[in-house]
Amino acid sequence: MAAYAYLQHNNHNMSYVEKLLSIITPHDCLLCGREGALLCAWCAPDAFVPVPERCYLCQRLSRDAKVCANCRPNTPYKNVWVGTEYLDTAKQLVQAVKFTQKREGAIIIARHLHERLPFLAEDTVITPVPTAPTRVRERGFDQALLIAEELARLRRLPCRQLLVRQTNVRQVGAKRQERMKQMDNAFRPAGRQRARGGLGHIVLVDDVLTTGATLEAAARTLQRDGHKNLYGAVFAQAI
Repeated sequence: MAAYAYLQHNNHNMSYVEKLLSIITPHDCLLCGREGALLCAWCAPDAFVPVPERCYLCQRLSRDAKVCANCRPNTPYKNVWVGTEYLDTAKQLVQAVKFTQKREGAIIIARHLHERLPFLAEDTVITPVPTAPTRVRERGFDQALLIAEELARLRRLPCRQLLVRQTNVRQVGAKRQERMKQMDNAFRPAGRQRARGGLGHIVLVDDVLTTGATLEAAARTLQRDGHKNLYGAVFAQAI
């Protein structure tokens, strides 16, 4: 019954074609190989090792994942919550979403973030960090948007696309300094007018954090557009 409920929840966010394919060619569990779901109901609760609350830039322990005093001048973020490290099952799951178009993985990621995040104020808006347009065309979807939409649904908060990705730079293997330079002007605000005083609280959502260049560029674009209360929620961080 638990497995059935888990699959039913995932199917809520799948297209009709995906539902049909999940019946004809169901996924195998990444951990135990059991047929039926990308992570079965038995394996899902223990699939990811939670990371301690820490500053996402320097890794210093920090209550509620606040950006520490030393790093605060270097980022617009107040808190960046990370679900797990980019290893083992987490890495397999992200790669399954990105490289084999398994959208179910985005739902699993959103559920894990939902469990890890603290209370979010009622005026919070969830927004994805947009994926490069070429990657979206290749996959047929933006995984960050799928994660953000599901997280917003679980938290009963609005999800809005506040940013547009303007570049197709592929950053795999690039160092932080190079990535930061590559991400200059990578995003623009989705609206035509500057926010008057900004939205209440904005949580930017992404799947993987490596150097932080993409996450930083997204936040700085919103900061220039008048938003002040910026937070991050990332499924996995590569340490």
